[in-house]
Order: sequence, then structure tokens, then C-alpha cells
Amino acid sequence: MRSVLARLGAVASACAALAACSSNADDCGASCATTWPAPASAAPGPGAVRDQAQLTAGLLAATDLPGDFTAVPPRGQGEDTPVPADAPTDPVDCGRLLTPIAQQWPGSAASASVQFAGPSFATIDIDAASYPDSALAAAFDSLQSRPRRCTAYTGDDAGVRIDYRTAPLDQPPVGDAGSAFTLTATSEGLTLTSATSLVQAGNTLVQVVVTAPEEVDPGVLADLTAAQVRKMRG
Repeated sequence: MRSVLARLGAVASACAALAACSSNADDCGASCATTWPAPASAAPGPGAVRDQAQLTAGLLAATDLPGDFTAVPPRGQGEDTPVPADAPTDPVDCGRLLTPIAQQWPGSAASASVQFAGPSFATIDIDAASYPDSALAAAFDSLQSRPRRCTAYTGDDAGVRIDYRTAPLDQPPVGDAGSAFTLTATSEGLTLTSATSLVQAGNTLVQVVVTAPEEVDPGVLADLTAAQVRKMRG
């Protein structure tokens, strides 16, 4: 299992070869914003809860992405998430950020996920969970509140400190409701950035995470999220 530090070590090697990565934590561009917008409210669900087969079919595939991204085998629970949850964090609850939606909020009728690997250690993680009307709003509220609570926290990976920071991220409206944020993981002068969108499509909540060793272009996340919503809606 790769850890945060293992990925940061790989980033360091890539940066040395490409001379293309900044280790200055102040160079965070749009992710440096600190004023969170008012929380979004989930729209009433139409009651059309999807099963796992429908969710899986509704997720983006490798053919929907640029040719330099390829699908990778699904991760097991607790395995290498963009910022792994198995590295203990303080507060503990913040370690659940970026884990699949169904793990962050129980009660989904079904869930599915897909992961892609790209150049320069970039990854795309997409997961979806479908909730009955009675659980939909609570799930959406909980998911969007966690990054707001976890604006700055720490982690420990094999005795080495990791500093995490979240910040709001402006994204164009898509789906029935949505929110977005960035999460940076910094250790020993190296940084990984994850740009994340949470979007509602009927009774289904979708999380799109783009992770890279440099600042993630918000337009990339916006395009992926819009494409994902279109495909999920069919």
C-alpha cells in the first residue's frame, strides 16, 4: 500500500527530473481562498434510487477521458485513497475526507467507484452513492460540512508529520446541487493537491477528485464533473 509519504517521494523524483513542481506552500493559487460560501442545500430527490449496476454504468470510463489516463483496479476499503485515510489524523474525523461517499455517510442503497492514473502522478477518483429520499439531504449536508470543519489538521505517517489544509474552490453550477474544495497534503517541503467536487444528480451523490503534485486546474475538475453528471443522468 502506498502512503502519503511514498507518493510525495515519487513526486520529488518526478520534480527533480522535470523541474516543474513548486514546494512553496504559498504558491497555492485558487486553493488559498479561505472564505467559504454559504452551504448548498440538497434538492428534493425524485425517489429514483439506483442499484450498483446502474451506478457503475453511469460512471465515466477510460474512453471518456484523455488518452493519457488509464483505469486502474478498484481499491479495497481503506486502501490507497488520494490522501489515505489509514494515516492517523488529528482530529480523527478529518481522515475521512476523500474516502468514498458511502463510507463517509452510511445508509446508501448502492455505491460504485472508478479510478484512473495519468501522467506525472496525476490521478482521478470518482465514486457515487445513491440514497433514499429520507437520507439524501443528511448525507449531502454531512459531506459538504467535513471540509469546512477540517480547514487545517495534521496526520502521522510512520512517524512523519503531514500537514493538511482545505479551502473552498469556485466551480460552475452543475447537477441539482454541489460544492467543491481543495485539499493539500504537505510533508517535508513537498505537496500533493486534490481538487474535489461533490454534486447531486437526483438521488445520487457523486464525488470527483483530481489529485496532482502541482496546482490542479479548476477547469479540469469542472469539465470532469459536468461530463460525469451528463453520463449519470443518461
